Amino acid sequence: MSDADSIEERMNRHQAEIEAATGNAPGKHEFAAALREVLDELASSGAPDDFLRSEAERVRELAAELRRHPAPPAEGASVLTGMENFHDRSPIVGLANPIAPPAVLEHFPDEQSVRGTCEFSKAFEGGPGLVHGGFLAALLDEALGVVTVYSGSAGMTGEYTLRYHAPTRIKVPLRLEARYDSRDGRKLYVSADLWDGETLTVHATGTFIAVDDAKFEAFAAARSEHVEAS
Repeated sequence: MSDADSIEERMNRHQAEIEAATGNAPGKHEFAAALREVLDELASSGAPDDFLRSEAERVRELAAELRRHPAPPAEGASVLTGMENFHDRSPIVGLANPIAPPAVLEHFPDEQSVRGTCEFSKAFEGGPGLVHGGFLAALLDEALGVVTVYSGSAGMTGEYTLRYHAPTRIKVPLRLEARYDSRDGRKLYVSADLWDGETLTVHATGTFIAVDDAKFEAFAAARSEHVEAS
């Protein structure tokens, strides 16, 4: 990943890779990107109430139409059951998920690290012009979870600690690095940093717990019974 690459260039490359790997139609990603534009503008919009109410009804009709076209079972390579389409559905990196910023995370196996870029829109604003700290926590949690693969097992969050060194701005390209540090039994130790330009804004350390596919099979079965049946 070259620092000279723009967020848009990295995103386009990432989108092409995901579409090739999942076979998803580009239209789903384009649709999600359009919804991100809506989320970015809605809270600060002064549009008339009658317009918003009529558009809300159109959105409900659209949701009903989408429900008429359930996706086929996910396919593709994954070390864990139910995670085959994670890069598309994730609320952090998912190109098909309109609530994702989305972030782009790239692997560097020789360094046992993950590096990434992300730009948060106005929809993620907490303090004036600043990213809400909870979303920064979610971004770093995602990166920490991804980097656990270098332990030989995927890991789920046990606990992690954040140190907020400086405010993090919306509408600017951010960069992050997450590292796999060590392992003690099922405990996986990882760390990460988030940067706004040359300013370190957040440092994270985490203890994740190694999990096997049997656990994810149980999660996937429960999802089928609870979520997909609702």
